Amino acid sequence: MNEFLGVFRYEYRMSTRRWSLWITFGILTALYVTSVFMPPDLAEKSPTENEVMAYAGTMSFMLNLFMPVIGGILVADRLVRDQKLGVDELLRSTSLRRSTYLAGKYFGAVASITTPVLLCSLLLGVSAVAAGAPLTVLPAMLLGFLGVNLPAYMLITAFSLACPLVMPLRVYQVLFTGYWFWGNFLSPTVMPTTNGTYLVANGEYVMTAFFGGFFGGGGPDSQPIPSEIGAAINLAVLAALALLALIAADRYLARRANRA
Repeated sequence: MNEFLGVFRYEYRMSTRRWSLWITFGILTALYVTSVFMPPDLAEKSPTENEVMAYAGTMSFMLNLFMPVIGGILVADRLVRDQKLGVDELLRSTSLRRSTYLAGKYFGAVASITTPVLLCSLLLGVSAVAAGAPLTVLPAMLLGFLGVNLPAYMLITAFSLACPLVMPLRVYQVLFTGYWFWGNFLSPTVMPTTNGTYLVANGEYVMTAFFGGFFGGGGPDSQPIPSEIGAAINLAVLAALALLALIAADRYLARRANRA
C-alpha cells in the first residue's frame, strides 16, 4: 500500500504542476462559465429538488463535451514518457511490483485531470448560488461530478495510458479527439456511432436515469431511455473496458520487461 501511495502521490504532483493542465482547463472553465450553451438560469424561479438535480446533471454533462478531450491528451504521455526516460528500467531494479506501479500511475493520472474538472463544477455551482439558486446546487453538482464526469475520465485515462504504448503518441491524440466527438456526441442518424449504445462514455445514461434528464427538457435525439438498470449496465461496460485496457498495458509492459 505504501508503494502504491508513493507512485500515486508522485504522479499526481508531477501532473498537477504542469502549467499546460491549468492553462487549458482554465480557458475551458472560463468559456463554460460564460457559455450560451449552459442551461437556463436556475435562479430565475423557485426550483424543486428534481429541478436542482436536473440542472446539476445537465451542467455535468455539458462539461463532458470538451474537457475529457483535454484530459485524454494530457495523460497520454504518462507511460511512454517513463519508457523514454528509462524510469521503467530503474523500477525493475527495485521491489516495486509492475501492477502496483501501473495502478499508482492510473489513479494518480485520473486524480490529476479530474481535479480541475471538480473545481470547475464547484465554481459553476457557486456561481449559480451567488445568482440566487439554492445551496442544494452545490451537493448536487458534486453528485453530478461523481456520476457523470468521473466514469468518463476513468475510461479515457485507461486507454490514454495503454494505447500510446503501441502507437505513436501524436497519432493516438488525434484519433482520441476524433473518437470522443464521433462516439459520444454524433447522432446515429448521421452515421454509425457508439452514441446511444452502452459503449457511450459522455454520461448521458447516468444524467437521464439519476438526474432526471436535461434541465428544462429537450436534449439530443439519441437521449437514452431513463432506466436505472440501463445506466448501471453502461457504467459496468465502461468499467470493464477500462480494466481491459489496463490489463493490456500490464501485459505489454511484462513482455517488454522479458525482452530486456
